[in-house]
Amino acid sequence: MSATVPGPIESPDAAIAAIATRLAPSAAALGVERIALAASRGRVLAEPVVADRDSPSVDHSAMDGYAVRLADLVTERDLPVLGESRPGTASPPMALLRGCIRVATGSPRPSGADAVVPRERAIERTNERGEVTAITVCPEASPGFGDHWRLRGENAPAGATLVEAGTLVGAAAAATMAACGVARPKVRRKVRVTILTTGDEVLAIDAAPTAERFRDSNGPGLAILLSSRPWLEVIHHEHLADDAVRLEAALSVAIVAGDAVVLTGGVSRGHRDFVRGAVEKLGCEIVFHRLPQRPGRPMLAAIARSERPVPIFGLPGNPLSALVTARRIVLPSLATIAGVRLPPPREVPVAVASDDPVPLWRFRLARLDADGSAWPLPIRSSGDVAAAGSSDGFLELAPGDRIEAGRRYPLFTWDG
Repeated sequence: MSATVPGPIESPDAAIAAIATRLAPSAAALGVERIALAASRGRVLAEPVVADRDSPSVDHSAMDGYAVRLADLVTERDLPVLGESRPGTASPPMALLRGCIRVATGSPRPSGADAVVPRERAIERTNERGEVTAITVCPEASPGFGDHWRLRGENAPAGATLVEAGTLVGAAAAATMAACGVARPKVRRKVRVTILTTGDEVLAIDAAPTAERFRDSNGPGLAILLSSRPWLEVIHHEHLADDAVRLEAALSVAIVAGDAVVLTGGVSRGHRDFVRGAVEKLGCEIVFHRLPQRPGRPMLAAIARSERPVPIFGLPGNPLSALVTARRIVLPSLATIAGVRLPPPREVPVAVASDDPVPLWRFRLARLDADGSAWPLPIRSSGDVAAAGSSDGFLELAPGDRIEAGRRYPLFTWDG
């Protein structure tokens, strides 16, 4: 028996939340693996990155210059150069009792040194071999205690968490892991998705269709949208004719094979729409069917329960509806399984006013200009894939809202 959620789903966020509450067991069962750091871009960390030692691990100079004692500068500005502290070596064996020690950025702090006088604040005197033997500290140089030192542990002490579990690995996280010696980070396994497109009128992209038929744009578009996220993996894409028996069989296989299923077409209420019937025959729970949004109102979501919950997303067959609902609702829902925290959409100003308000959530295709302002694109229907091709993403408007020039709106980009 299938079950429906009591009461309507009132917003895209509510739809995502309704799915996410049912997917916690899937997230726990996803599994982890260790991979090379160089291959970890965009993957989801399964454990925090912890500092294996103090950062920095030793007091060191932040400047090229000379380590000095402030007490010496009270009585004199001419100081002999006693030696040199070099980056990557132990501190000089001598303690700084009088004079100065030459340092470079990263040089360990000599014992007794209070501050660093930057090289540009010192007049250097050299011998016949060109070696600096003494300096005169410029009158305008007035170093304070601790100036230009980086102290041991001031960035983070050993044992501190530097990157949280659930973080998507990017350049900064990778650099931090490398500094901590994490050569093979533990990441969550990729979420495996099957895409099933439907429709007697739909042909392969290399076909020469008659005027009554169409090439499949949903399959390739959704495959790129999903697989461009490194934490997702499209494991199978199949096109099905409008046949209830074949659809049920393919859906049954897809539920067992992967972590999620995305279908397009067959979710409306027509006599040739078989998705809901197949879902119910397989004993899945209907989370929602139809949402107050445009485009994508007929969207369906269900949960198949076997060893773990597997979400099933029935997207409308119109290309614009399929792309928008996949980006707005499917991706954040799959992020729940992946254990990833997706950033919220950025808000951008709109360049021109557009559209009258309607009592639905609306997704409005837009293109960004060089200044970061969004220009709403004219669209003719939810099948207007031509308009989608020139867009950077879509603006989201609440029911009754209108697009006003200069106002900021959430922008969901295709690649972000």
